[in-house]
Order: sequence, then C-alpha cells, then structure tokens
Amino acid sequence: MHGRSLRRCITDLGYQVHSPASVFTRERLEQGVRDEDWLPVIGEKGWVVFGRDQYILKRDLELQAFLKAKVHMFLFPGDAARDHIIELVRLNLARICALASARQPNVYWLRRDGVTSYEQRLAEIHRRRP
Repeated sequence: MHGRSLRRCITDLGYQVHSPASVFTRERLEQGVRDEDWLPVIGEKGWVVFGRDQYILKRDLELQAFLKAKVHMFLFPGDAARDHIIELVRLNLARICALASARQPNVYWLRRDGVTSYEQRLAEIHRRRP
C-alpha cells in the first residue's frame, strides 16, 4: 500500500508509526497474520489503522474481531495511488486525530471532502439504492 511513503509522511508530521514488521516479526508475517490475530493487538494499544481493505467489515470473522478489538480504522479508496493516499492523510489529519482521541472506535473512509464514518457510508449506500 505504498507503506514506506505513508509511514515517512506521518513520521515527518511528528507522529510515531508502527509497521506490521515492527509489531510482528518478519517470520510471522511471512507465515501470514490473519485480521482476527492482529486486530486485538492494535486495539489493545489504542493505535490507529490505515488500510485499503474495503471488505473487512463484510467477512464475519473479521467483523467480529474488529468489533471486539475496538480499533480506529481509516480506509483509503482501493485504487488510490501513493500521492493520493498522502494527500488524504494530510487533508484529514486533524479529523483523524480528533476521532482517534475520542476513543470511540469505528471505521472511517478518507476522502478529499472529509472523513466518512461507517454509519454515514451505509446511509449513503442505502440512499443510492432504488
């Protein structure tokens, strides 16, 4: 996901970043770490997650792990290029920090016009359906 560029951007803004390799060993990552394994670790620490997995909330095991872990997850559009991802973080950083500080975990989608919560996104989808 252009991880190094995003990590560098966030670090340059003065924030600490934890990569999957810094949380789990490379060997463990190579074996595979399921969402239901890493989400509780992140939730326990109160960290924010950035990602692209638009379907994480549609898979039952992952949804249950997410809800139990109480994670703040901010998602990028699945087709976003590196520069677009960095732009979205810069544009929305104040809102990301406010939402993460509120300690009310949720999933949010990052867009140029702001941050959309899971509930807002569902409402948008339902409005578009005939």
